[in-house]
Amino acid sequence: MTREVPGDLWKRLTSTVGLVCAHHDGVTNVMSAEWSYFVNKQPLYAAVVLGPRAATGRIVEAAGEFSVTLCAEDQAGLADFAGGFSVADIDKTSSELIRLGAPEATATPWVTGGVVAVECRLRQVVPLPVHTMYLGEVLAAHVPDRPPRPLVKHGAMHTLGEPARRTAVVAAAELRHGGMLRVAATGPALDGPQEWRVGLLDADGTPTPLGAHPSARYEDLLVDIPLPAGLEAHRLSDHRVVVEREGAEPGFTGISGAGR
Repeated sequence: MTREVPGDLWKRLTSTVGLVCAHHDGVTNVMSAEWSYFVNKQPLYAAVVLGPRAATGRIVEAAGEFSVTLCAEDQAGLADFAGGFSVADIDKTSSELIRLGAPEATATPWVTGGVVAVECRLRQVVPLPVHTMYLGEVLAAHVPDRPPRPLVKHGAMHTLGEPARRTAVVAAAELRHGGMLRVAATGPALDGPQEWRVGLLDADGTPTPLGAHPSARYEDLLVDIPLPAGLEAHRLSDHRVVVEREGAEPGFTGISGAGR
């Protein structure tokens, strides 16, 4: 264990590579942006982060707009090529791997073949310590009928693996004012009844049922439960809460605020 920050720590991030297009003087520049994200829902905003040597940033600012295509897994070679050269070196759109789609809401073409492509109006430029973030409001989206799997950047470029399987309930509990026990939990999605069973375990593991409760928003559990009669709040420091759901492993938690 050390406080030293590894020089390649930024490569531990996982993201989807974006192909950024910006149109200037009759030429469409295509540049790879390793850090490409959606950063707001309503209205939908996209953000791309470009390095200080990237001519694309200056072109985006001059044009006031850009497009970004989130790459599909078969565009790894194209992403590497687009990020390896500047528009000052060569017109990259001559590559047969770059097929441009006609814009609908802006004057900026977009690279086809990705998971999704969006046309953006530049709304904000955010200087970072070295790089610069360009925030654009999404004015049009181009989604293929059968979106391909994304290209995942995690140090190197990877294909998307199998979905992570959720098998267990994850829970937390907090003692609230008035002797109420607030319990929150998430768990694997189910097709059957959305019901959660909550219990209180004493220091010996002896259970006290706290009832069955329906799901709240997003099919999760968030419920306030009165403490059992005769159980004083200060005695809960050695207790645990167990939350169960059909088809999932139970989740266990201590009780925040107990013993105060």
